[in-house]
Amino acid sequence: AKPAAAAAPPPPRELGPPDTVASGRPIFLALGDSLTEFGQHVCDPTWDKKAPFATDVLQRQGMDIAIPEHGPGWLTLLQRDYSWRTSADVLNRGYSGCNSRLLRASLSEILGSINRQDVFAITLSLGSNDHVSASPGGVPKEEFKENMAAVLSSLQEAMPSAKIILITPGRINKEKWAKHVSSVTNGRLDGAGRGETLTGVVTQGSSGSNSALKQYVALACEAGEAAGLGTAGVNPVKGPRGAVLNLNYMMQYQLANYHEAEHPDGYHFSAKLNRFVYKSVRDTLEGMKLSPVQMPMHRPAPIAEFQSTASKYGPSDDDGRLRRRV
Repeated sequence: AKPAAAAAPPPPRELGPPDTVASGRPIFLALGDSLTEFGQHVCDPTWDKKAPFATDVLQRQGMDIAIPEHGPGWLTLLQRDYSWRTSADVLNRGYSGCNSRLLRASLSEILGSINRQDVFAITLSLGSNDHVSASPGGVPKEEFKENMAAVLSSLQEAMPSAKIILITPGRINKEKWAKHVSSVTNGRLDGAGRGETLTGVVTQGSSGSNSALKQYVALACEAGEAAGLGTAGVNPVKGPRGAVLNLNYMMQYQLANYHEAEHPDGYHFSAKLNRFVYKSVRDTLEGMKLSPVQMPMHRPAPIAEFQSTASKYGPSDDDGRLRRRV
């Protein structure tokens, strides 16, 4: 049976003018779906089997399908670097099941909670849910293209000085995802069956083939290039407003032993893939002169003054505790 059409989200509200005074700590803002949300995972089950998993708590609250942590996540690693260097805060605004339509409608509410002038860099990752045509979360290609252009335009208008790193979806192992869905639901749901939905999960495997996904990857790259973020692929070129990371291409051609490092459920990031995404984003930020060790420390004045004058504790370390550990 064909799934019932999802209710259309409310139209996006207009964003107000950008904030004029940067009064807080610099902000790295991450926007996207579960590949961003789960970027905050911490535990790695391969070395810490007794660690408390967030999903244990979520399951007790009625979460049907457990998504085990395979961290440390790419955003957790970035947050570590910026916190260690005391140079910026990382804000994770990734939402499981989010698509371009929902993010476009929610953008003003998301940005309304932060001082936009403090945002110096943004990652935007969408398309992994949009391309699943059998799901209520699926978005037609033409609308996806329009939504991506609108989201990028709104971000650039609201935060004109921030650099945007557009990250395309990666690769999906259709068979592995279908097997995972069947396993975690004790066979109640068929991951390969079209039309059955569990917040967009079941149909992720049924219609989420790499060939279909690649069309959305290409549209995301086109939107990024049109917004001045540069080009991605064999010879990527950064643009004046940011960069495009074609994760689908990078995972296929630049990640050694890709199939050994595949998503644990065929879709989300494994620990190795999290490290790969982290390094790719970190290297891109370095090219923009925005990496943790390239940005000035941001400390309250009394602490900064003490650390710069307390010579009896050793020389000031204003240029790189982190650098010596990388």
